[in-house]
Amino acid sequence: MKHFSFKIFKYSTILKKIDRIKDSFSQKYKYIKSIPNHILDFFGTFIKYTYSSLIKNTKSTLNDLSKIYKHFDFSGNNLLRKLYKLKNINYKKLGIYFLATPVFLVFIYLILPSFFKYNKLDLEKRICENQNIKCSIDGEIKYNFFPTPKIIIKNMKVYDFNNKKDSLGKIDKTVIKLSIFNLYKKEKQKYKKIILNDFIINFNLKNIERYKNFNFKKNSFIPIKLQNGKIKLLDNDNYVSTINNANLNLILKKNFVEAILKGKFLGDNIYIKVNNKKIDNYPSTNITLKMPNATLLSKINLLKKKGDNKAIDGKILLKQGKNKFTSIFLYKNNEIIIDKSNIRNAFLDGKLTGKIKLLPYFDFDLDLNLNSLNFSKLRTAFLALEEKDKKNLFKINNKINGKLNISANKIYSKSSLANSLESRLKFNNGNVFIEQLLFNLGKLGAADLLGSLNNEKEFSNFKFEANIYLDNKKKFLSKFNVYNKTNIPSNLFFSGSFNLDNLKISLYEISEEKKLTQEDINFIENEFNEIMLEENYNSLFSFPKLKEFVKSVVGEQS
Repeated sequence: MKHFSFKIFKYSTILKKIDRIKDSFSQKYKYIKSIPNHILDFFGTFIKYTYSSLIKNTKSTLNDLSKIYKHFDFSGNNLLRKLYKLKNINYKKLGIYFLATPVFLVFIYLILPSFFKYNKLDLEKRICENQNIKCSIDGEIKYNFFPTPKIIIKNMKVYDFNNKKDSLGKIDKTVIKLSIFNLYKKEKQKYKKIILNDFIINFNLKNIERYKNFNFKKNSFIPIKLQNGKIKLLDNDNYVSTINNANLNLILKKNFVEAILKGKFLGDNIYIKVNNKKIDNYPSTNITLKMPNATLLSKINLLKKKGDNKAIDGKILLKQGKNKFTSIFLYKNNEIIIDKSNIRNAFLDGKLTGKIKLLPYFDFDLDLNLNSLNFSKLRTAFLALEEKDKKNLFKINNKINGKLNISANKIYSKSSLANSLESRLKFNNGNVFIEQLLFNLGKLGAADLLGSLNNEKEFSNFKFEANIYLDNKKKFLSKFNVYNKTNIPSNLFFSGSFNLDNLKISLYEISEEKKLTQEDINFIENEFNEIMLEENYNSLFSFPKLKEFVKSVVGEQS
C-alpha cells in the first residue's frame, strides 16, 4: 500500500454551515441573561478557541497522519530506520489530534441533517396522519442540533378529525426532538417528542362526543407537549371562555394514557389531570380538577360496567370551600343516573337523586331532598352580592332545561315563620315555572304559590298567584303584634307581578270571601312598595318590615 487518502466534505460548504451554527449560538446567548457575565465569557472563549483550533489544525493533522503512514512501508524497508526519521513530527500535538478527531466527527455527524431538504407532505404524514389527525405545514422547515438534534416547523395548522374544513387549531412553532441514531437518514430518523409552542386550540363543547371517540395510534404514538398557548372554549360559533398560558403534556403507553393541563382560567390557575388505564381488562378513567384561588377540587372516577359495554359506573367528589357534593352514578345512553349522593354547604344539607340527559339536548329531572335549609344564612349571602349580581342571579341560561323538585324538612330563620317547604320547578329556555311552592307555617297554617319567572332581554318579571290559609287567627295576630283586630279572613288569594329589575309589585286581584275593590287593591299595592321595598331587597327579606306592612293593611288602631 503506497498511499493513504481521506474522503471529506467540501470545506467551503461546511464553513457556511458552521457560520450559521455560530449565528444560532449567538441568538441562544440573548436568552441566557440570568447567567453571570464571567461564565458566559469563559464558555464563549472556549467555544471560539475550540472552533478556530479545530478548523486551523484539521489539514495539518491529516498531513501529519499521512507522514506517519508513509513511514510504515512493509515492502522490505527497514522499519526502525523509517521510524527514526519521524523525529520532525510534533508528538506533543498527537494526543490532542487523536482526542479532537472523534469530537470533530461527532460534530460533523450532528450537523449532517442541515444539508437535508425536508418535504412538507412527508412530515405532515409522519407527525399527523400517523397520529390519526390532519394537518398542514405553511411555514419553513429547518434543522438545529443545539442543544439536542431537532426539526423546527413554522406555522402548522391542525384540522378537525372528520372535517378538514373546520380548523381545530394552529401552532406557531413545532419542535420535533430527534434520536441521535440514524440522523443521516431522513426516512429512518426517530422522533422522540413533539413540542407545540404558541398554539391556539378551538375546543367546541358541542363536539365532546366526537372528541371522545377519537383514538391515537398507540403503536406509532409520539409523546406530545403543548407550551404557552390558548384553548378557546366554543359553543358552535359562540365564544364561551379561554384557558390562557396553557401547557399540556400527553403521555401514551401500552395500557395507560395520561394528560396534564395547566393554565389560567377565569383569573385563576387551573390544573386538570386525566389518566386512563385498565383494571381487570375494564377501562378506568380518573379526572382531577383543581382551581386553588376558588378553592375548587373535583375528582371523578369512571369504570366500565362489568357485563354492559354501554354503561359506566362513576363516582364524583366536588368540593368548593365549605360546599361539598359526593355521588355514585351510572352513565348510559348519554344519560347520568344519580343513585346516591350527599350535598352540603353553609345553607343546606341533603341528598340529590335523578337523571341528567346530556345528548342530543341537555335536560334533567332531579329531586333535591333537604334535611335542613338555613334561610338566614342564605339571605345574608344574597344581600352581600353586588346589585348587578343580584339581578343576574335571576337570569337563567336558556340552555338549562329540565325539572327540579325541592323539599326541606326544616327551615331555619330568625322569624321562624315557615317550618318546611315542598316545590316543583320547571326550567324552559331561560324561564322558570313554579308549578308548586307550598310552605308549612306551623300552627299559623300554610301558604302556596304558583307562578313563572320570565326573562326578557331588557327585564325579568315574576307573575304569581298565591293563597294564605290561616288555621289559628289569634296566633297570627300575636305573631305580627296586631291586637286591636278581631276579624280577619281565614283564606286570602292574591295575584300580580313583580318586576325584578326595578323592584316594584303590581297587584291584579285580592279576594277573601269576595274580591276587594280596586281602591283597596291600590292601597295594599302602594303600602307594599313603600314599606317592603323601601330599601330594596334589604327590606323585602326583613321580618320587622313584614310586620309593619301587615299592621298597615289589616288596619290596626293605635
